[in-house]
Amino acid sequence: MKKYIICFLLLQISYSQTNPEQVEQDTLVSAFFGLDNALPSILCNQLGSLLDGMPVNFRFPLDSSSLSETDFEVVDSLGNIHIPMCAVLAPANENGENRTVLLLGEFGTAITNPPVEVRVVGDLFTIDTLFGESVCSAIINLNGITTTNIIPLANGPSLFFAQRIDGNLNECNSGTQTIQVAWDGGITPYISSDTESDLFQYYIGYSDSSGVLIPHIPISIADIDDNDNFHQLCFSTSDEIVKISMMANTVEDPNHDPNLYSEIDVSSCDGGEILKVPNINVSAINFTLKDNYPNPFNPLTTISYDLPKDSFVSITIYDMLGNVVNNLVNTKQSSGYKSVQWNATDNLGQPVSAGVYLYCVETKDFRQTKKMILLK
Repeated sequence: MKKYIICFLLLQISYSQTNPEQVEQDTLVSAFFGLDNALPSILCNQLGSLLDGMPVNFRFPLDSSSLSETDFEVVDSLGNIHIPMCAVLAPANENGENRTVLLLGEFGTAITNPPVEVRVVGDLFTIDTLFGESVCSAIINLNGITTTNIIPLANGPSLFFAQRIDGNLNECNSGTQTIQVAWDGGITPYISSDTESDLFQYYIGYSDSSGVLIPHIPISIADIDDNDNFHQLCFSTSDEIVKISMMANTVEDPNHDPNLYSEIDVSSCDGGEILKVPNINVSAINFTLKDNYPNPFNPLTTISYDLPKDSFVSITIYDMLGNVVNNLVNTKQSSGYKSVQWNATDNLGQPVSAGVYLYCVETKDFRQTKKMILLK
């Protein structure tokens, strides 16, 4: 993999000629108001009251030696400026991570006075990526960048980063490619019967076949049980994974808020120089895709959804290898409540075998994939 390595002086010149908003977009992605008065101050080696916790997420890996709590200011909705009591990269501080800083202190209140902006006000530096990471980086001073993308406490976690990793960074014991994903805060399974090793079944990777996204389920998950916000997804397909999604209500943040449906592009270098900035979350405003019913089923199940406006709708059934089983819907539909039945047959009308299948509903403004189980 070609890397873009250049001295700090030249990078300062190069970035000064670009739009500062683009630098901001490429570096400081978001902050997550994860816990309100819930963390002990002993985490900052001090005694006292409980503290707020706020993960701040960056596109590029950070130089831990330049990190200090005085590098940050948090502004609440009343305009008050808060200085964190401490700032740490742990627990997401393994090689290939180092993109999330946990700020601890008092940053406002979740309902009446939430934080609305995070500023970098000190000399905090990024570092170059390691061998095996698909993204590019840039060694820059982040002093002066800000974000108002503060995810509220009750919204639940969402994905903010994904990349392909190889070599010593790869913790998967099987498969042909590994995708690293990062959430905007620490996560644990939302379903009580799940362990972290069960979460792979809710992720979906997509390869691109001439503009058509083909879904693939990971065969396993790695980089787990370490209390951070990173996972490694192990895929057996040789088709390049370009996008990752996560089903809703499958993981939760430390405040026990479940995730919404989340989707993100896999970041990579373009010509060894340009970072492809992913789309963080696909908006599903007014579009509701319901779980198929019944599920499991034999042999009929109903897929229903609310269409907010007249749209061309495509509903495709895939098997777990990403093969198209049935093009169930492929037409323009008027707005309103819609439902369609699948009778467990393929495009030729032949019955399919029992197993796990995916149904993907797509319009111009929306796309979501869910899983269903056929019993026989």
